[in-house]
Formats: sequence, structure tokens, C-alpha cells
Amino acid sequence: MNIIEDNTNIKNMYKYQLKELENEEYQTYIDYLNIYFMKEYKKEKFNKEYLDGKYILIDKTNPKKKIEITPSKFLNINILYLKLKENSDLVLYKINNLIETKNNITEENRKEFDLLKKQYLEYKKKMIDIEFINKEYYDEMEILFSKKIEQSNQLAKYYQKRNEEYNKIEVFISEILKNKLMKYFKENKNKIPSLLIINKIAKENQVKSNEIEKWFNWIESVYHYLLTKKDIIKINDEIEKKELSYDINTRYMIIKKPIIEI
Repeated sequence: MNIIEDNTNIKNMYKYQLKELENEEYQTYIDYLNIYFMKEYKKEKFNKEYLDGKYILIDKTNPKKKIEITPSKFLNINILYLKLKENSDLVLYKINNLIETKNNITEENRKEFDLLKKQYLEYKKKMIDIEFINKEYYDEMEILFSKKIEQSNQLAKYYQKRNEEYNKIEVFISEILKNKLMKYFKENKNKIPSLLIINKIAKENQVKSNEIEKWFNWIESVYHYLLTKKDIIKINDEIEKKELSYDINTRYMIIKKPIIEI
């Protein structure tokens, strides 16, 4: 399969690739490959052979039962892009030579020109597809990094706010009461309860109302700090997932599906 010369749609292949790696059939293929390349041990069920480009698993108890695996074929699309660029530059050079020739244009020249033009357009189409794939990825990453920067700035503000609120507290309370305040905050949909409830808590625990309010202010700042930190962790996970997906799917884009014969 000469992907440089044929009319393969790179963009469609890449979209297919994203789904293919999560396909149950492909996962079965990976499982069989793992069995084939797994270090041999005494209790292993299969003998292994390699013949005509196929990995073969042979049942030890019944040698007639075989699993033949024709592996996938892969392509690094960024290396492909460089080859396409090299080929397109060469074609342009040839076209330029034809145009600037001092001799009369012959029918043969015209046919060669049409052929070169067709080749150039095919190369450019594949290059544009790869550029689209890369641009789409980098645009998505730019959005994620912007979100991360924005959330990191918020985290710094909440960190400062948390310290400021804590420094305002003049009366320290027991861990039991602190946990009760956190429970009130959570039950109030993560908001500071009304002044009526604050006064009630203060009276029950013999602590000034304004001190209870200060503790609630601190709890609220801690809540927003932790919430923002959680958002950053989610963004980091998404960034890591996209980076891994892009790396795998551009370096090992499937150009031929595996075949499993049982």
C-alpha cells in the first residue's frame, strides 16, 4: 500500500483510527499479540510460530486448532508529511522546468504537465489533511492550557483568600465543632448558612457569632480552593489523555487492519 501515491483520505483514516483502537475486535487482536509475545512458561496453552508474516498460536492439546494473526500496518503521519513535502517540491521543480523550456510545448509535454499537476494536487491534499489534524490537536491543547492558566490564577487567589480568612480568626474551636460547621456548610449546598443559624450554633457552643462567621468564611475559601484544584487535576488528566492519544494515533496510524483467523 503506497499511501503517498494512492488517493487515501488521511483525515478520514485518522478519524477511523480514533475509534478503531477502542474497538472490541482490535482489543482481541491486542490480547492475542500479548499472548504471542508473552514470555514462555510451562503452563502455556500455545506453541508459537511465525510464517509468511503471520503470528501463529497453536493449541498444545489440539495442534489442528490454530489462531493466525496478520498484524496491522502503521504509518507515522508526520514523517509522511515530510515525504509528501519532498515529493511535492520535486514535482514543482519539474513543472517549473517544463514551463520555462525554450523548446515548443509538445503533446507529450502537456501530458507530462497534466500528470505532474495531478500528482502535486494529490500530495497537497494529503498535506492539508495532516495540517488539519495537527491544527485541530494544537487548537484543543491551546484551549486546555488557557483553562489551566485561568484556573491556576484562581487557585492562587483562593490560596491567598484562605490564608487571609484564617488569620482573621481569633477564637480557635475544637475539631468536633469544626466538622459540624463543615457539615452545615455542605448541607446548605456549599454556602454559608444564614445569620439565624450562625447565631444558633454560636449560642449552643458558647462562641461569639462573629467568630463562627469567620470560621464559615474560612471554610468557604477552602471549599473554593479545593474545587479549583480539582478542576486543574481534571484539565491535567485531559491534557495527558489528548497528548497520549495524539502521539499514538499520529505515530502509529493504522493503514491496514489486522486479520485474525481461527
